[in-house]
Amino acid sequence: MEYIFETEHLRVRRFEFEDARHLFENHLEEEVKKWIPNESYADMEETQEAIRFYVECVNSRRLPYVLAVELKETGELIGDTGVNEVEGKTDEVEIGYGISKKHSGKGYATELLQAMTEFIAAAFGIKVLYGRVMHGNNASVRVLEKNDYVFVREEFGAEDDPYGNGMLIYKKEC
Repeated sequence: MEYIFETEHLRVRRFEFEDARHLFENHLEEEVKKWIPNESYADMEETQEAIRFYVECVNSRRLPYVLAVELKETGELIGDTGVNEVEGKTDEVEIGYGISKKHSGKGYATELLQAMTEFIAAAFGIKVLYGRVMHGNNASVRVLEKNDYVFVREEFGAEDDPYGNGMLIYKKEC
């Protein structure tokens, strides 16, 4: 297996079609549906199509650039991470990450965000990264702040904010 990068506890790689069941189940978790409601898959077919698209993007080094995250110790798929373009800005991206509930609270998201930030900045020449978090997702806010992302503004009316409470926008310049 080819890994794109590793951290102390994690290995990050391209998705494989065998990951579909774990990806589907991870995105059905209540915490994921609560904080990233537009990131759930309707069924296995949609999950497989998403993996096909992610692999195609990674192989051609274009955005969105979405990767699988596995635990070194067990090889288990425990989450995913990715970046997508900020509309009209070639050197800015929005970064995202998710760790399954079973593995949350162990520092993996903080470790992952640090490594993904460094990787994306170097591999794509990205100068500015943004993290967008729904109001109330305090765990994700802590992950961003631990990685020196700085709060810049609130955003209301976003399509990925179904509760209408607003999004907190964090920024990191590389």
